[in-house]
Amino acid sequence: MANSFQEKLKSYEKITGSLASFVSVIMFFSLFEVLFSNLRGESQIFILPLATTFNGLFWSLYAYGRKDWYLLIPNSLALVLGMVTTISAFLP
Repeated sequence: MANSFQEKLKSYEKITGSLASFVSVIMFFSLFEVLFSNLRGESQIFILPLATTFNGLFWSLYAYGRKDWYLLIPNSLALVLGMVTTISAFLP
């Protein structure tokens, strides 16, 4: 039974990968709220963006090693947005 489920997932791999990448991009764009509040001086949240930065870094390395563009593109975006947002927490 599990084998047929895996085969079914394999047949929809590109659709699933595209949807997962799209949802990841939406999730990572939510960092803009933290970024803008940091730039306005309303908060100095840096733990979430820092965790996002490292998460994006390691997933990007993993995806690059596998040549998996569905993972690489959204996680590269997470790496960049997380880094910018983390730095903004320490700006005066």
